[in-house]
Amino acid sequence: MTATFGVRDMGEVKDFIGMKVMRDRAARVLTLSNPGHVIALLEAFGMSKATPNKTPMVSGAKLAKTGENLLPDGNRRAELVGSLPYLSTTTRPDIALAVGVLSRYMACPEEDHMRAAKGVLQYLRGATRLGVAYGADKPLQGHVDSDWAGDVDARRSTTGFIFTLNGGPVSWGSKRQSTVATSTAEAEYVAAAMATKEALWLRKLLSALGVDGGAVPIGEDNQACLALVNNPEATGRTKHVDVANHMVRDYVARGDVTFYFLPSAEMPADGLTKALPGPASKAFRDAAGVAPDMGMAVGTLEPDPAC
Repeated sequence: MTATFGVRDMGEVKDFIGMKVMRDRAARVLTLSNPGHVIALLEAFGMSKATPNKTPMVSGAKLAKTGENLLPDGNRRAELVGSLPYLSTTTRPDIALAVGVLSRYMACPEEDHMRAAKGVLQYLRGATRLGVAYGADKPLQGHVDSDWAGDVDARRSTTGFIFTLNGGPVSWGSKRQSTVATSTAEAEYVAAAMATKEALWLRKLLSALGVDGGAVPIGEDNQACLALVNNPEATGRTKHVDVANHMVRDYVARGDVTFYFLPSAEMPADGLTKALPGPASKAFRDAAGVAPDMGMAVGTLEPDPAC
């Protein structure tokens, strides 16, 4: 780093913008976690003694705007939901989907929306020490997935992608698509285009650091999407697809990214598109590089049952 950039060595880092940095030099593993922020949230919203949940969202749950059972004061919920993105974008990809869904209901929130937000805190209550771990000698690897019309109100699909490097996640996202997809293939193709853009940026960043790993492999679980990616011929059923999404074909042809089939059961990005049951949620965490940190839990909470 010092050979490439002008930096100042301040010694071994222990904390960085609220994140706890822990190293196991013998095992060559580094973990980033944020238990202090989690515990502060639990205390601020009176959830320190709440019963832990096994998942951030109930499997199969579908939030919607019904206009009924409105909260008398939505400011408290807005404060709660607004406190979660920092966690979901730094050390907790396991709550990224839940935070994205909850953020869609900031205006006129209902009681169901508040219960779902508290459900995330209950999940964090049982997993305060989880973070992201790095240590395996593995190159940049991507995975992308999409649900289809999962948003009940707008019938838009959700894109989920995650990129890992050295065994841990370095970039991830769970975002509702801007257009309504008319098929699963289209929804997956739009997601593939978004993942390609992220892969190109990460590839350029690594190149600036002196790392050139070649084409970025990206796992995809939809065969129709892979056919669209690898076949430049347009068909009557895909003429309506926005031309901006076809950029993925160009970068595949140039060798910047490659797409390969990965079964849904092995797809790490699945947990960024839909709420999963307990065992599948744990499998998602493991595949995404989310693991307990190497220290004891911070604060007065009991040890994490999930750990």
